[in-house]
Amino acid sequence: MSFRRKPNPNRNHPEYCPYCAGTSLFPDVEDEFAWSCADCHRVFSVMFHGQDDAEHRPDKAPSSAQALQQSLARHGHTLVTA
Repeated sequence: MSFRRKPNPNRNHPEYCPYCAGTSLFPDVEDEFAWSCADCHRVFSVMFHGQDDAEHRPDKAPSSAQALQQSLARHGHTLVTA
C-alpha cells in the first residue's frame, strides 16, 4: 500500500505562510492545492486562476541600437553612425 500521491503539476509553491509569514511549508492532504504551515499549524490553499488580458497592447520595444541613438539625442549628443 502506498500513501504517496502522484505530484500535482498545478500546485503552486508559496514562499511564506499568509498568516504568520513562516517558511516551513509542506504539502497537505486536505486537497490538491493545500499547504500546511509547521510554524502556526494552519492549512491554506494556493491556486493560480490565470491572467487577465491587458487593456491595450504595449508599444513594440526599440532595438538596442535605436534605444542608444534615442538616448544620445535626448542628452544633446550627435547621432553615431556605424
